[in-house]
Amino acid sequence: MQRAAHSMIGLAGLAMVFSAAHAQTLPPNIAGLWNFEAQLPDVCDFDGTARLTPTEDPAEFGCELTARQYCPELNVTYVVEQTCTASIIEEGVIVQSTIVNFIEGEPSVNYRPDNFILTITDPSTMTGKLFGSEEFPAEWRRANGAIS
Repeated sequence: MQRAAHSMIGLAGLAMVFSAAHAQTLPPNIAGLWNFEAQLPDVCDFDGTARLTPTEDPAEFGCELTARQYCPELNVTYVVEQTCTASIIEEGVIVQSTIVNFIEGEPSVNYRPDNFILTITDPSTMTGKLFGSEEFPAEWRRANGAIS
């Protein structure tokens, strides 16, 4: 009887260790519609929208984004459609983009894909950096009612 009790306690302890090792906290759900902007030099404005969609991996998201760079003093406007992936790593998000189409503006080798490294500051805000032709401060905000 005592041996059976020890076996039961041992199995219960093993089950607790096993479930603790496999119980992971799910990453935040960043799926949905987002608006973003970055602080480029004073002569240009940069903003856009992104749609992040869940995948089988709760830390990976497919995404599409459209970025607009408007530089009136330089008489340059780009509206660029891009596909991307968004990966959650700890409290951060890495967005890696590929240019699909120049909706407005002539295609240019000087316009690089818009990649971001962001920190999730709350469920509706991410802040960090835009990495394009250079590095610029950036902010992403959830579009109203866009949590999915």
